[in-house]
Amino acid sequence: MQPMIVSKEKQPDSVSKDLPHLSGDVARQADRDDFDRDVWSIFGMPVDLATAPEAVQAIETAVRDRQPLSFVTPNVNFLVRCLRDSTARREIINADLSLIDGAPLVALGRLAGVPIRERCAGSDVFNALRLRPGFPGRRLKVFFFGGREGAAQAAAEAVNKEARGVEAVGFLNPGNGDVASMSDDETIAAVNAAGADFVLVALGAAKGQRWIDVNRGRLNAPVVAHLGAVVDFTAGTIARAPRWISRCGLEWAWRIKEEPTLWRRYWDDGVALARLLVKFGPGALLTRGEAQAPAQCRRERTRGETLLELSGDLTVAGRDLIRKEFRAASRETGDVVLDLSGANGLDASFLGLVLMLEKAVTARGAALRMTGLSARHRRILAAHAMHYPEKAVLGDEIDRDRDSFAAAV
Repeated sequence: MQPMIVSKEKQPDSVSKDLPHLSGDVARQADRDDFDRDVWSIFGMPVDLATAPEAVQAIETAVRDRQPLSFVTPNVNFLVRCLRDSTARREIINADLSLIDGAPLVALGRLAGVPIRERCAGSDVFNALRLRPGFPGRRLKVFFFGGREGAAQAAAEAVNKEARGVEAVGFLNPGNGDVASMSDDETIAAVNAAGADFVLVALGAAKGQRWIDVNRGRLNAPVVAHLGAVVDFTAGTIARAPRWISRCGLEWAWRIKEEPTLWRRYWDDGVALARLLVKFGPGALLTRGEAQAPAQCRRERTRGETLLELSGDLTVAGRDLIRKEFRAASRETGDVVLDLSGANGLDASFLGLVLMLEKAVTARGAALRMTGLSARHRRILAAHAMHYPEKAVLGDEIDRDRDSFAAAV
């Protein structure tokens, strides 16, 4: 159970401050909150429109400023789990950054009007970190947690042999127990003793994300993410697909060639996705289109809750106004009610901000509710698995949407 500590040398506190100052919206972590993120919704799953270089900037800034950064790299498997399991959905929403890892998600997002520039795989992000020039005292210190037998050690040895942008300071294979057994004080103390900047978890997507959500507040490392395949890629035990195969969206086929047992998971996820598209695809496409009427929002405190009356087209064009009002509402006490009776179109950018509002309101023990929904609004919300209780008399219809969605996946 004890990790092998590859490097016990204590780095000075100034190491993180010596990282170069980074410009750009993604990098300025300390002055940002979730409402500043370029976050959109794909079938109810939040995704940030960030490239691998921007993700690297965010990681470096989190390390420099010692600011917590938990990021996820959702693919179709993430989406299916998110829609089937409310706890898995909450784990993804709770992450600080969500990078699109999966060609099907890129395609689905673009069809729904999300301006995705490119796929951002977790392996691309880690590769970019590895390939930076190595400077003494400025390498990113990583701890490998999990992976198949021997893979974490091989990955640690590989990055240290490179002596470039990443330095492995330890690894630990906790075995095949449950999340609780992998979260005992001894295990967390062993991870923290390595003094890592980045804890890279490889326990299987569902278990790994659950472990992070349970333990992120106990970890000293500012950055944590589940990047299971990265350990094998780095160790050389599994070959990553050639770039041209990834660009064609066929990396899944390569992964099956390398790990034949994956076919069952890919098949199950593909069937679930097909059912989802048949049932809710048309509703998801309703988020396309440009704003015709400017977005407006009036905020009012009434009977211990915050009411936001929204009107016009709620799209990316009016995002700054919506961000401002959502942020203010998230800091109030009590429930938050969104009144959409005056709203027309809803795009995936607006829905992404609604997910961030849900995150903030839920974190303080309150609820997000809605009122004034049209039939079009309900179709869109159902397609994004966004089932909020209604303030008025239409709660039963929302409940039927929820049951219908669960049956579809």
